[in-house]
Amino acid sequence: MAIELPKKKIEPVSQDPNNLILFGQIKVGKTTIVAELDNCLILDFEKGSDYVTALKIKVNSISHLKEICVQINKEGCPYDFIAIDTITALEDFAKPLALSLYKSSPLGSTSDIDDVLKLPRGAGYGYLREAIEKLIGMVSSVCKHVILIGHVKDSAIGSDEDEVNVKTLDLTGKIKRITASKSDAIGLVYRDDDSNLCVSFVNNGEVEVGARPTHLANQKIIVAERQPDGTFVSHWERIYPSLNK
Repeated sequence: MAIELPKKKIEPVSQDPNNLILFGQIKVGKTTIVAELDNCLILDFEKGSDYVTALKIKVNSISHLKEICVQINKEGCPYDFIAIDTITALEDFAKPLALSLYKSSPLGSTSDIDDVLKLPRGAGYGYLREAIEKLIGMVSSVCKHVILIGHVKDSAIGSDEDEVNVKTLDLTGKIKRITASKSDAIGLVYRDDDSNLCVSFVNNGEVEVGARPTHLANQKIIVAERQPDGTFVSHWERIYPSLNK
């Protein structure tokens, strides 16, 4: 069958980010912000959802996560969104799977190592990256959109003389870069002066953020507007325009 090459520019298929990363300081409101998103299941890896009303389930192991995904699939994948809370904790959860992947390789089949990150020359991080990708892929297969929630850390960038601290996602080295590169948008969660929950996609050299969808690129968005009684009004349609339809 002959390949038909495009003769004119093709319009975007969607403005919604399929894979979104939100990161911020501890207790800034990352879990609260996704709890305000309709039909979003929170997979709680570090008991951060105890004080919010939400669709949520605590995950205590990788095998438990697999069981949850199987059940979601059996029930017809009813959730439009699934939030992994947090990707930082998922990295720790993935280590046994990474070790299993190494043990399944010809190189590791006879090894008695019990921590894949102890492999020489950082070889274990490749297996950890593969393990994390498998777990995120498993979640992605049972919903339309995945949201990865993470903590923030300050990373020193540049030479000693020109060194600056940049707020970035708290993940290990190449794992962070590859995870971010495969996401459609990565934003910093913060509260403004009125305690509204906001997401910044503005890349000003101080925060490692960005977005492929044009409506998010270099924007600061109020996603959950705080009311006088302490509740929030959600504006997630500002990130996922299809919610307006």
